[in-house]
Amino acid sequence: MLELELDVRKGILFMRLEGELNHSNFCDFSDELNYLLYQQGIHFFVLNFYELKNIDQTVFSSLQNKLIEIFLSCGKVVLCGLTDSLKKRLGFQRQVLYVNNEREAFKYLDI
Repeated sequence: MLELELDVRKGILFMRLEGELNHSNFCDFSDELNYLLYQQGIHFFVLNFYELKNIDQTVFSSLQNKLIEIFLSCGKVVLCGLTDSLKKRLGFQRQVLYVNNEREAFKYLDI
């Protein structure tokens, strides 16, 4: 089961993921991102993976595609809580910023 907690501060959306991210619940996650990106016009995202207990390997390509959608919409993404191996698996070494905690995101995202 995946739980999402959303918080907007200074025009930046903080999305905290808790539980398990797998192929069956990725659609809910994707739908939420689509709504925020296309209907609400949010372009600055901080995705916090610290509380995720498990990330299914099958969702990496879908997650990469979702990040590309954000980039193509002139958005920026900061990721928190990923291990080095997960960062390498995701790729995007130049486009995505990886930080240790959410507060560091304010250094990189400025509206």
